Amino acid sequence: MILLTKQKPTKDWLSSERWKITKLTSGALLALTLQTSFAAELKENKFSNKLTTNSALTNNKSVSFAFEKLIKGKVTGSQGEPLPGVNILVKGTKITAVTDFDGNFTIEVPDSSSILVFSYTGFLTKEIPADQAISVQLEEQNQTLNEVVVVGYGTQKKASTTGAIASIKGGVLTQNASANVSNGIAGRMSGVIANNRSGRPGDDSSSLLIRGFNSFGGGTSPLVVVDGIPDRDLNRINPDDIESVTVLKDASAAIYGVRSANGVILVTTKRGKIGAPTIKVDGSYGVQQLTRMSERVNSWEYMTYYNELNAHKGSTLPYTQAEIDKYKAGNDPNYTSTDWMKQVYRKDAPQANLSLSVNGGNEQVKYFFSGQYLNQESNLRYSDERYRQFNLRSNIDVNITSNFKVNLDIATRKEDRNYPAVSIGSIMHETVSMYPFIPAYWKNGLPSSGITNGRNPILMSSSSAGYDKVINLIVNPKIGFELKLPRITEGLSLSGYAAFDYNVRSEKKFTKPWDAYSYDKTNDSYNNVKNSTSIISVMQDEQIANQNTYFAKLAYDRKFDKHSVNAFVGYEQTTTDKTETYAYRRDLLSDQLDQIFTGSTKGQNATGGAYQDGRESFLGRVAYNFDDKYFAEVTARYNGSFNFPSSTRWGMFPSISAGWKISEESFFKNNIKGFDLLKIRASWGKMGNDDMRETNGALNQYLFLTRYQLTTDQQLYSYFGSDYTLNNSIYLSSTPNPNITWEIQDSKNIGFDFGFFGNKLTATFDYFSNKRSDILAARNASVPLYTGLSLPKENIGKTVNRGTDWSVNYADNINSFKYSVGFNFTYAQSEVLFRDEASNIPAWQKSTGRAIDSWLVYQTNGIYRTQAEVDNSPHFEGAKPGDLWVKDTDGDGNITSNDKVRIPESATPKIAYGIPIRAEYKGFSVDMLWTGQAKARQMILPQAQGAIVAPPRWLYEDRYTADNPNSKYPVAFNDSDPRNNIDADFWLKDASFFRLKSLEVSYTLPEKLLSRFGILNTRFYAGGTNLFSIDHMKQYNLDPETNNKTGVIYPQTRIYRIGVSIEL
Repeated sequence: MILLTKQKPTKDWLSSERWKITKLTSGALLALTLQTSFAAELKENKFSNKLTTNSALTNNKSVSFAFEKLIKGKVTGSQGEPLPGVNILVKGTKITAVTDFDGNFTIEVPDSSSILVFSYTGFLTKEIPADQAISVQLEEQNQTLNEVVVVGYGTQKKASTTGAIASIKGGVLTQNASANVSNGIAGRMSGVIANNRSGRPGDDSSSLLIRGFNSFGGGTSPLVVVDGIPDRDLNRINPDDIESVTVLKDASAAIYGVRSANGVILVTTKRGKIGAPTIKVDGSYGVQQLTRMSERVNSWEYMTYYNELNAHKGSTLPYTQAEIDKYKAGNDPNYTSTDWMKQVYRKDAPQANLSLSVNGGNEQVKYFFSGQYLNQESNLRYSDERYRQFNLRSNIDVNITSNFKVNLDIATRKEDRNYPAVSIGSIMHETVSMYPFIPAYWKNGLPSSGITNGRNPILMSSSSAGYDKVINLIVNPKIGFELKLPRITEGLSLSGYAAFDYNVRSEKKFTKPWDAYSYDKTNDSYNNVKNSTSIISVMQDEQIANQNTYFAKLAYDRKFDKHSVNAFVGYEQTTTDKTETYAYRRDLLSDQLDQIFTGSTKGQNATGGAYQDGRESFLGRVAYNFDDKYFAEVTARYNGSFNFPSSTRWGMFPSISAGWKISEESFFKNNIKGFDLLKIRASWGKMGNDDMRETNGALNQYLFLTRYQLTTDQQLYSYFGSDYTLNNSIYLSSTPNPNITWEIQDSKNIGFDFGFFGNKLTATFDYFSNKRSDILAARNASVPLYTGLSLPKENIGKTVNRGTDWSVNYADNINSFKYSVGFNFTYAQSEVLFRDEASNIPAWQKSTGRAIDSWLVYQTNGIYRTQAEVDNSPHFEGAKPGDLWVKDTDGDGNITSNDKVRIPESATPKIAYGIPIRAEYKGFSVDMLWTGQAKARQMILPQAQGAIVAPPRWLYEDRYTADNPNSKYPVAFNDSDPRNNIDADFWLKDASFFRLKSLEVSYTLPEKLLSRFGILNTRFYAGGTNLFSIDHMKQYNLDPETNNKTGVIYPQTRIYRIGVSIEL
């Protein structure tokens, strides 16, 4: 239509018949638009002097009337600093504006009764009446108790919470150079104990415990809930997508019923906000380095060590002094030393991360779209190992009417892991077991053969040995709605959602022999020692899992004068179906053909299985608040779990909590100065844990059923028929327990919240006591072995876990300099109250009365220095000076396993803490996080990996010898030494540390410089993770978070990175 063009109509066109039709049509269209709009306004009992026409026709231009007003103003923060980029909306319209660099804005409004809505990230949204000149001051969310926090199945004002809840904003997670969310959580919140055991790409998650260990028979990991949906993966979410993370530490988690006992982590992703579209691009590049790398002895030191070992045993020396001298001289190319750790691992491995998001919307539709690409390469020098991740997310909210809205969320992720065909454990075992006098490559460039069968760890980690590729595809759609019901009563609403989580895991592992070469020095020749322990084989495994979640809630939220009531009743159902198909064939036609059809039927294996799970729940909560002083909350969940028989499948999980804000009382306000907040909280709840596990961590379900298993041992096969044909058969694999049920936890908490100096200084303190009962355990220990009975597990175990967690934070500014310092602390001590133990176990070895994860070790008096010390004390047979001096705990004159004792400290710390620090000044900012742990020990058995392991340098340099009788460590030994290679307190080392977990330094360019280019924000940053550590493990070249006594793991890593973030 010519009405819409910017060009002036020609005279011929104006006199034409088509122009008459156009005028008539346009007039009718305009009249119809006006009539429809006015009718809608009258229906809402409102009248607007500005009519917004169809945006497709008018390019978002408005038809204005004579009553329009021009409003000017300025927006500042709580300290008077100008706030650029604040979104301003005329309520009930699509009219928007944004503040400039100095916080100034100009906006046209229909009339003086208009309401302006001011919103800005990190600040409370504010609504004020329009006026000709406005000065608006926004209040920061982290400086007020009006902040809203996510709780189970809803949100609450922080001031109204009565439970032990900790939360962080998603922005702090991006300060950690690790792309794994669990690593970013470490040290951020009290009550959370996080340990990162490995830095391997794609396998670098931290283990998370909420207030320590509570069980020895079930799972201990917290339940993770992402946007209301349980069991979604926390670790691999794009950190840039996260709005907040909340941890429910006490009875506040009881609303999750049979899965609440280990605590609950609630993750909320970002959603669209009203305003013009904002595009954010964030890219970073970094390098990964091993925090600690074991340093082993060189060739002549190795030979010296093993000569001493054999001399101590009275055996023939394996190396002559002439050989040792040649290697020690180092001037013969045939007598060199190889540092196998440096040969297998490289110093730097790249990491790249790119994230893109679009955020915006209006009162009708809000949207958030994002994408992420992550690429992590491995520190294995010759390996193709890497991890790649692709994330896509779409969160859309649509207001159909003022009372009805729907939302559609879709999150997809592809995880691509490329690993060596040989396990990292085997690679590391060979690395520390290699003779240092064998080169990685011979002088002609051929790879060496290793110790036996060509097991050179360089080749084992490379594509020469094949590959192991794992691809995960995750699709998580969710559709939800909320319907307000004001016609029934104000504050009543009905909401719900359905989520359909789909996960496909596909693995293909291809192995093949590799070529390695031995060298004959005499004949100067090389022989191909083709690895004979590996065959050409291929394995394919495919797992498909579907989890469907349905939830509906009828809620009531109303305020009557000083009384506030928030309540809901709900229903939730979750079902899980999983199938697995596995195929294996060996002896493929060629190592150039990695397809399963090319393999032999001999030794082939084709199998599969199916798994089902489900839970159903009726739940509700009532929260009451009187005058923002007195708070009470009751929750209950009637929960059924598919893991148990129908007779014990259902249970009730209630909780009750209360709070009193004493600082709001007149007697307190009028008589005590300096306090802005003093609140006391208390809670009790009954919680459950249906995560049944074996001692090795494997899932163990359906213990109430009689279970059968196919025979795998040919001796157990059956012969049927006259021809005695061998047939596969089944056998009874377990005895059922028809009365099995979940673990039950009785949780108590008392807490205090404090605020001083205008809430610049805030603090939270909590004391907790968790009693766990009905822990699964077998009575085998108290049933005599001669009965031959293998009894089923029963709900008989009991534990208690007590402790405290607290946090302190101070935030202030000096003119343009802003700063904040925090400290969070957690202490948790568990104790076994009952565990079935045989009556003849010595009291000092029983678990009962001691920590759940205690060590059972020999106690030592150090090292025997003289033969007289050996002769005058009970000792292991064959003990000599230089061996460990083991205590005779039971006093029977012999050293036996009865002399072992329980040591309360393990690799999991009893104490964990974090110190976040932030400083800002005129575009510059520094964020750092220090973390630490205490009351933790690691077991180090340096020679446990084999008879020929190259000893670490720290062991070699201070070992017992005739020239060093006052050594720190025992005489030379290996894994077969029954006197030194033992679990003993001598090898338990203090794993406490104080670490610079993350550091980020950034600079944001002035907006005045960027505005001319249409750029809202540009920030450059540099920093890293695991940069510095003060600990006792440095002398052993081990990371204090590592939990592996043999050291045969992929080490922990530090990451350095630089990046830029741009908003358009």
